[in-house]
Amino acid sequence: MHLSQVVCSKNNLFFVFLLVGYLFGVIFYDSLNLTYLDELMALFLTLFAGIVAWERKSWKVLRPLGIVCAIFLFYTVYSLLIHSNKPQAILTDLLIQLKPFLGFYCTLVIAPRFSDRQKRFLSILCLLIGGLLLIIGLIDPYHHFFGHPSRFATAAIATASLFLYCNSLKWVDLACFVAIFSIGFFSTRAKFYGSWAVAVCLVTYIKLGGILRLNWKTMLVCGVVGVAAIVLAWEKIVLYYVDGMMNSREMWSRPAMMLTSGRIFYDYFPLGSGLGSFGSYASAKYYSGIYADYGIDQLWGLSKQYPEFICDAYYPGLAQFGVVGAGLYAYFWILILRSTHVLPVKQQLFVWLVCAFFLIEGVADATFTHNRGLFILILLALCYNQKHEIEARNI
Repeated sequence: MHLSQVVCSKNNLFFVFLLVGYLFGVIFYDSLNLTYLDELMALFLTLFAGIVAWERKSWKVLRPLGIVCAIFLFYTVYSLLIHSNKPQAILTDLLIQLKPFLGFYCTLVIAPRFSDRQKRFLSILCLLIGGLLLIIGLIDPYHHFFGHPSRFATAAIATASLFLYCNSLKWVDLACFVAIFSIGFFSTRAKFYGSWAVAVCLVTYIKLGGILRLNWKTMLVCGVVGVAAIVLAWEKIVLYYVDGMMNSREMWSRPAMMLTSGRIFYDYFPLGSGLGSFGSYASAKYYSGIYADYGIDQLWGLSKQYPEFICDAYYPGLAQFGVVGAGLYAYFWILILRSTHVLPVKQQLFVWLVCAFFLIEGVADATFTHNRGLFILILLALCYNQKHEIEARNI
């Protein structure tokens, strides 16, 4: 097959993959109960990346992916050696924790490029889905369609993100982005308010000529934006983390998990308690003994009979990896932010928006390891693949 035909086929195949991933991996994921679709998406990307690397005869492109897989392989062996949980729990958690990184690095390897026609199609689809989300927000206040208000909010954010990826930084495009993003207000989630404040501030800053770099000036801007986000979310912050901790006899699950994770970081220094042991879906499904060890197994939402809030946030789960793993996670985002200087302005904005989104989401949801997180990380990688492209439209 001629090289141009291979490239065309690769781009078209990835376009169909992204379309299916958006519709069935984000929008209709919960209503159709497509539980394992995100795992299948990660598997497809892994095979796709392997084929692309073989086709190019350049295995060097797989190096970052290989490093990530080696790190998780090390933690898997470590977890098995210390018996952090049943082998089934460890392997289940391995797949869940590795999935978002597979989505990001495999997309980097594949490096697809979409035509203007394909981007226009996705833009129109986002506007139509945005209208659907608006209707759902108006007629479904109890969020039966998505099952939970936070999933409705992240569906709106994912739709807005896809629209921004496909368009320019013209005022009309940014207005549509903010409008779609704002549909998430129907979720009434405090973390969404914070994400919305960050998005609007960053869009305004970029449009007024600001430059996003990992330096003191940008950190100052981020500090101001952070304060705005905290102000909007203050009521829920007090409700979840202050009131819960002050009531010692009925400590709420989220502050209990946060406090216990700190103790685990200390007690299991430096590599953590191991996969499937704490703050993850696997540690709830194959109930980990560590909850009894730290005396939180009788709390509402953290008990063996009702473990629904064990993986209610992402950051406590980092205790499984210890200070080393938490440092590697932070380093992942630092590397991404440090390399934004090679990207066009729109892509710089997109990267910072995604980083802020996951920073906020990790406090009250494990979105990073969920289906919506996988989709947004794929979009993030697509932005990095555009660094050698000349934008078709001016700002």
